[in-house]
Amino acid sequence: MNTLTPMGAQRSFEDRLLDELLAVQAKMKAPAPPRRHRVRVFALTGVAAAVAVVVLLQVLPGSVNTPQAASAAAEFQKLSAAALSTPAAVLAPGQYVYTEEISNSGPPSHLGSSAYNVEFDVKTEFWIAANGSGRSIFTLFNLTFPTARDRAAWVAQGSPDLAPLISRSSTFGPGNYGPLKVDEFTLPTQRAQLSKVIASLMARRTSARPGTGEYSILEFGYIGQLLHERNAPPKVRAALLALAGSLPGIVLVGPTTAPEGMSGVGISTSVQHGFSNELVFDPTTGALVAYEQWQTDSAGNRSLEYWTSYLVSGVVNNTSTTIPVARPSSTTTNASS
Repeated sequence: MNTLTPMGAQRSFEDRLLDELLAVQAKMKAPAPPRRHRVRVFALTGVAAAVAVVVLLQVLPGSVNTPQAASAAAEFQKLSAAALSTPAAVLAPGQYVYTEEISNSGPPSHLGSSAYNVEFDVKTEFWIAANGSGRSIFTLFNLTFPTARDRAAWVAQGSPDLAPLISRSSTFGPGNYGPLKVDEFTLPTQRAQLSKVIASLMARRTSARPGTGEYSILEFGYIGQLLHERNAPPKVRAALLALAGSLPGIVLVGPTTAPEGMSGVGISTSVQHGFSNELVFDPTTGALVAYEQWQTDSAGNRSLEYWTSYLVSGVVNNTSTTIPVARPSSTTTNASS
């Protein structure tokens, strides 16, 4: 019989994010249970919680994505310089920064009160105006059943449409600024000040002490989430990358390819109790193109547990458009919601 661990409904994106990061911390403290017993339950009614989804397990040889001897800190310095040289996203009234990502979220999962496991991916889209208002869409796709028994249980329940449990659209007012609700234009660019801001955001949810391995993994993941919101000013993105390069226990993976064909340079936390988090960057712009969580067994074989690939980011003229305009406005003003 499956053991279920319910996740509460109406949880914010930030709550879900920090819960996932804290789950990594928990894995560092004790060995993970056997894979066949690891089942998640998603009781999802809030739009933001809909991004907590999924499954794809991809076992790769130990020689793939093997950390290299070169310095991760030096690579982050290069990425920081690249980010600083990129143009800022500027918005005219009525324009939005559009982002699109595809995610999976781990082992086969129960949706709501269902008695069977499913596997699926989710496309997440955000349109965010200069004043923090905008729109979000979560779309479930690639839904499959890991076993014939799971499919039979679904059929026995009348073959219900599972997409509405995840797929939905929502609008939000000024001051929200996307998933993390952080106005990145207000973030400091001085390293110590930026680190304090991130520490204050993390302090609500973790007792890990700064300087510990647990804290560094959490901070690395939080920096990755801030970098994924690519409407941040170049100076802020450069500062975030420089801060990531100062964290202990970070290793350079090197050239790598993430799901959805996203390629770049990978930088990872060290493996602790079999788990590590990896961020993949475009070396020419410093943009984050993927996040991955890996599990490494005693033989050195790695399996990809969780991933998000960031596919599109650019300025669009309304909350229905998904193709960025060629030349955004040269002036920045608050856009209406």
